[in-house]
Amino acid sequence: MGNAIHIELNMLFFVILVRIVYQSAKNENQQMSRVLFRYTAYGIMSSLFMDALWILIDGRQFPGAVALNQLVNALFLASGIVIGCLWYLYVLETLGYRITWKMGLLVMTPGIVFTLLNLLSIKTGWIFYVTEENVYVRGPLFGLQTVAALAVLFSSLIHCLIRLINGRKTVPRRVVWEMVGFYVIPVVGTLVSMPITGMPGTWTCAAVSIILMYIESQDREIVRDTLTGLNNRKMLPAAFEDYARQTGPDSVLYLFMIDLDDFKAINDTYGHLAGDEALQAAARLFAKSVDGKRAMVARVGGDEFVILVLLPGEKEAMEFKRALQESMERYNAEHTLPYRLCVSVGYRSYARGETLDNFLNRADEMLYEEKRRKK
Repeated sequence: MGNAIHIELNMLFFVILVRIVYQSAKNENQQMSRVLFRYTAYGIMSSLFMDALWILIDGRQFPGAVALNQLVNALFLASGIVIGCLWYLYVLETLGYRITWKMGLLVMTPGIVFTLLNLLSIKTGWIFYVTEENVYVRGPLFGLQTVAALAVLFSSLIHCLIRLINGRKTVPRRVVWEMVGFYVIPVVGTLVSMPITGMPGTWTCAAVSIILMYIESQDREIVRDTLTGLNNRKMLPAAFEDYARQTGPDSVLYLFMIDLDDFKAINDTYGHLAGDEALQAAARLFAKSVDGKRAMVARVGGDEFVILVLLPGEKEAMEFKRALQESMERYNAEHTLPYRLCVSVGYRSYARGETLDNFLNRADEMLYEEKRRKK
């Protein structure tokens, strides 16, 4: 019964990964990080398949059974480090390192070495051996293989942690946190399965992690703004319809249109990296401003943001606008910046039955009235 569940789980995740790599291969955006992510998925797929095949043949007697068991185990065990090396390259690429053929060869060296050792183990029994009864047994160097695999895995993890600690902004922190999260489930699965031969763990858990990462990346591309992590314009219609249904005497829907003042000057004077940091800081302040409220924040253009929020009435809307602008002033006071982070805000309350486009246009008109007054 346990073996049947093990095989079913492996094949379930195998099929899901087939779909993921098929979709990834169809995508016109074939940058190196996508390719490495797909190769990592291929590796996990092969491990799931060979793990299931090993369960079916280990201990069984049929012509060629021992030879097949030896080959399956050699490839299965080698795949563990190869996948770790591919993941390491994916991490480096995502963090902004330039992957040259020399770097690729260096990172893949443990995978190459242990692939050879596992193939040689068919004759030597160093990493594993198969008895005459066709039963897999761990060899004297199996522990070395495990240590090497974990070393590769933790080396890539260290790169992620260093990036989080040093605060470099070349990659959004949420992307780095996603990669850190990838390690948790497979490492737990590995540690649980190590004492018990045949225990499902590592590759089933690795499949779960990579599927979750893929789902998160798709969510980010479809409904999330890449730079700020906020919702993008595509999320506005659904949020608008939802909040419009919730309007009532004590719960009025307001739409705030927000523009960063002199954003072009920040870009032109201090560079696009400073501009990106200004947008990210503003996005964090906007997201914090709606804590505890029924609200949605979206980036809808270069330096344009929208907040949909349910408030009791006009007094609270004016206070909300003032709080947004005051949060910018506090940010400027607390940070040594070569520029000032300021916003113009226009807002309107929802008129029952109006369209989202009309709602946006009315708030936009108020925004530009404020910008004209400032000038």
